[in-house]
Amino acid sequence: MCTNRWLAVLLESIGNLVVLFATLFALLSDIDPGTAGLSVSYALSITVNLNWLVRVSLDIETNIVAVERIKEYGETPQESAWELQDQKPSPEWPEDGNIIFNNYQSRYREGLDLVLRGVTCSINPGEKVGIVGRTGAGKSSLTLGLFRIVEAAGGSIEIDGRDISRMGLHDVRGKLTVIPQDPVLFAGTLRLNLDP
Repeated sequence: MCTNRWLAVLLESIGNLVVLFATLFALLSDIDPGTAGLSVSYALSITVNLNWLVRVSLDIETNIVAVERIKEYGETPQESAWELQDQKPSPEWPEDGNIIFNNYQSRYREGLDLVLRGVTCSINPGEKVGIVGRTGAGKSSLTLGLFRIVEAAGGSIEIDGRDISRMGLHDVRGKLTVIPQDPVLFAGTLRLNLDP
């Protein structure tokens, strides 16, 4: 609000200066009265034109963000294949649910620092594991790695002896379920919502 008022005062001041100089030029020069009146008349409309110019330039600047987003989305690297026929797991996979992180490393984008470094652990079937840490410690990054939303920058994740980076995304994501942290009321039974 203050910025708009300051801009209005500034544009009015510029407009007034243009009118002042146009009037002084008309009085001090040897031009006919018709031309002098025309120049002062045009000078009086300069404030409206300046306001229009600023408004249009702000609209263009605001709308160019949409063009930048479209360009960014067009240059986004494509995800891995949805299905790989030669690496398709059996319909019963994962039979046991053994998860092994082998020196797993990940980053959110190429060129950024690693968010997880050298994670090595084994989660046995039926074992309950709690991952605890402060904000930004990488708790959610492990889940993103399991679902291959963030690809491994090094190391691997194996589920029942199969490296998930060599499987199709649908085969991996279709067999995993996550329970979100935010409480949500779902219709149906608890069993149906936990294991559809």
